[in-house]
Amino acid sequence: MPARFQRLHVTGLRRTTADSVVVTFDAPAAFRSFTPGQYLTLRTTIDGQDVRRCYSICSGLDETTLQVGIKHLPGGLFSSWANTVLREGDTLLVMRPEGRFGVLIDPAASRVFAGFAAGSGITPILSIMKTVLAREPASRFFLFFGNRATSDIMFRDELEDLKDRYLSRLSVFHVLSREQQELDILNGRLDPEKIPALTRLLPPPDHVFVCGPQGMI
Repeated sequence: MPARFQRLHVTGLRRTTADSVVVTFDAPAAFRSFTPGQYLTLRTTIDGQDVRRCYSICSGLDETTLQVGIKHLPGGLFSSWANTVLREGDTLLVMRPEGRFGVLIDPAASRVFAGFAAGSGITPILSIMKTVLAREPASRFFLFFGNRATSDIMFRDELEDLKDRYLSRLSVFHVLSREQQELDILNGRLDPEKIPALTRLLPPPDHVFVCGPQGMI
């Protein structure tokens, strides 16, 4: 086993939609000192095949757990296995956090952040958003989150809790492509035609994060 991988226990599995699961690891200190926006490389053996996949951390820095969100993708070997076979108490080979997607946190800053996510693209942005809101008390965050329908929204309850906690500093706009909403601007997909209209709702941002399918990006 390569030295850079470490065997971690799965201490929790929580379904956040019908086809996505949040995996919690019992992680040592070296894994907890991540930068919001980074990812973990997971490795296991499926039907005799050595399989590795990267999944973004969805935990904030001030949370006591290390979690990733895994959405089942059609034909996805690892994502299907994680959603149907993986169980609490199992172990996975995990590489230390990597990646440069994110921003340095500045507690003295007063900044405006915007996030555009679709589907499982919410996971790294959620980590960044939770940390910014907790550690930059003068900063604001605007999230535009695209999905097919309400039932497909990963972390829906968690996003609602964050809105209640940071009422004056967090705004969340759900853009749904297969479910009608009262505001027409929130119907359809996050695409080049819709983005200018949506961004008129917020002040000029200091940082913008985009994560989702390649077509949206």
